[in-house]
Amino acid sequence: MAGFMDKVGNMAKKAADKTGDMVEIGMIHTKIMSQKQSISSVKEKIGGLLFEKYQQGEELSTDLVQLCQQIEEIENEIDTLQKEIQEIKE
Repeated sequence: MAGFMDKVGNMAKKAADKTGDMVEIGMIHTKIMSQKQSISSVKEKIGGLLFEKYQQGEELSTDLVQLCQQIEEIENEIDTLQKEIQEIKE
């Protein structure tokens, strides 16, 4: 009977260790996601600054100009869609 109880105790300990590991892994994943969100936020700020420079007529590389033009196209599409919504509401 003692051997069985030892096995049960060992299994419970392993399960507790695994649970603790999963919690720790979850916390680390949360930290990683937070850091990735920080990167995205900084990239967004960089993009905003570059787009402002584009709108002010400052010279940018061809790649950046093309991306800024894509933003303008998307903004125009959004304006069109918002007008459609207004027409539907009227």
